[in-house]
Amino acid sequence: MTNEMQYIYAIYQEKSFSKAAKKLYISQPALSAMVKKVEQKIGYLIFDRNTIPLTVTKEGKYYIKCVENILNIEKNMESYFKDLKNLDSGKIVIGASSFFCAFTLPKLISKFRENYPKVDIEVIEGNVKELREGLEKNTIDLIMETAVSPDDEKLKTYFYKNENILLAVPKKWKINNELKEYQLTYEDIKNNRHLSKEKLSVPLIKFKDFSFITMKKGNDQYVRGLALCKKAGFTPKSSYKIDQIMTGYHIAISTLSAVVFVRDLLIVDEQETDKLIYYKLDEELSIRPIYIATKKGKYISVLEKEFIKLACSESIISINKKDNP
Repeated sequence: MTNEMQYIYAIYQEKSFSKAAKKLYISQPALSAMVKKVEQKIGYLIFDRNTIPLTVTKEGKYYIKCVENILNIEKNMESYFKDLKNLDSGKIVIGASSFFCAFTLPKLISKFRENYPKVDIEVIEGNVKELREGLEKNTIDLIMETAVSPDDEKLKTYFYKNENILLAVPKKWKINNELKEYQLTYEDIKNNRHLSKEKLSVPLIKFKDFSFITMKKGNDQYVRGLALCKKAGFTPKSSYKIDQIMTGYHIAISTLSAVVFVRDLLIVDEQETDKLIYYKLDEELSIRPIYIATKKGKYISVLEKEFIKLACSESIISINKKDNP
């Protein structure tokens, strides 16, 4: 990539001529003169200098997009040749939400290191926005998330497995006496009995007058929980609003004062408790796919491919175990 492109991209990133000049260790007049030269050459302005912070013009957006494409090609080329040299070492950066960082990735990474002990794997915890930005900026190689779609034009996705959202209810509540045919225990979930077509989904309307522990707005599980309740004919009354479902699960266990929507993967990975009873929910809204994703167009290293292959094969093994408990 030419120096001109690098300098213009730095201005775009910093949204300021002065900040970009300081970053590039050149004078601001020299930087401004170089940009004017490029603008004269292409016949259009790249930056709108009347806005604060600095923005790009319509033509400038196209120029920046082309620069980013060139950057990706250069990075992919470097990654390819680096890959040829080191198939038994290297580094993978994986991003995920706190749940996957705590429960899913440690097991996969441990398994992966049995075959690739020299590989350095860095795990970055973040929300969906932060993880997407990491992919865009090439600071993250792979992400594991539920809030991505295989139809996303910016992502290459690989199906990992489905998770199921269940309702956790304090065992001491009298309402459970009416719903014995729907009940699930920890052992039931551990042995995947909740996945059986013969197991009925609980009429969620039965809980319309009870307090719920809910995720905060913006979280996919908040949206799903609300949709489940609305489909049942009511809006849940929230007594706690939380950021992490692990928090809600432990609040439900310790206070026994509210119900909570919880992942089956979390229940299995947590210690068994006799304080909660679980219920299967409407399958259309409670089944949520998990994907491993990378930036579309990015070079996927051999090690990254091997990690994806391992994760997906482990998922298939798990699915087969569900079919043959």
